[in-house]
Amino acid sequence: MGKILVADDNPLSLDFFCEAIALTGHESIAVADGSAALAAAREQHFDLLVLDARMPGLNGVEVLAEIRANNGVNQLTPTLLSTADGALDRNLARSQGFVDILHKPIGLAALHALLARHLPAAADRARTGDVLDDALAADNTGGDASIVAALRGLFASELDALPDELDRFSATVDREGLYDRLHRLDASAGFCGAPALSKSIAALRERLDAEASWPHAALAELLSTCMDTRRALG
Repeated sequence: MGKILVADDNPLSLDFFCEAIALTGHESIAVADGSAALAAAREQHFDLLVLDARMPGLNGVEVLAEIRANNGVNQLTPTLLSTADGALDRNLARSQGFVDILHKPIGLAALHALLARHLPAAADRARTGDVLDDALAADNTGGDASIVAALRGLFASELDALPDELDRFSATVDREGLYDRLHRLDASAGFCGAPALSKSIAALRERLDAEASWPHAALAELLSTCMDTRRALG
């Protein structure tokens, strides 16, 4: 599993990020200011950095600039810019060297999707060929490649919207709504030849049946597989 550095001067944000990361099985290192973030990034390698835009001392942009300017262990590590400023957008963040932007507050499912999208391990899994099965998709759609391509285009859009949908179910503890959404997602995965996602859906259904509590960990695993699948779709 990956190691993630999280830098934020808000203790509540730090606690949320670290607990959310733990649900995915990844390890987090938390620091409360830019200087501590820079020191940590110089001492050990991380698989992902999450830097707040506004922190005492060095802000997130300044921290990343220092990291990129030196030939250190995290010079090429993908980095997210976290911010509560809705005026900051992804394009601006990318122009400053970040791979994406994390707007606060963020729902659990949306955060897990963002982490899964940018952790290097996710890209490796998506390249293995285990995420999409072209032969299975062909069998399930009558062997017409044009139909498979069209369905996978729709499937990509469905996966893009899924994190926000799952966050709404989590916010209201809507088990029935989640069951229904999983049923529709499973149908999409079947038509598009996404066996890994079908397995994750089945695992989440089992947790829903077996546990009275909300299945945060199983949802995190589902989102990780969804992002692997989305990456493989291109």
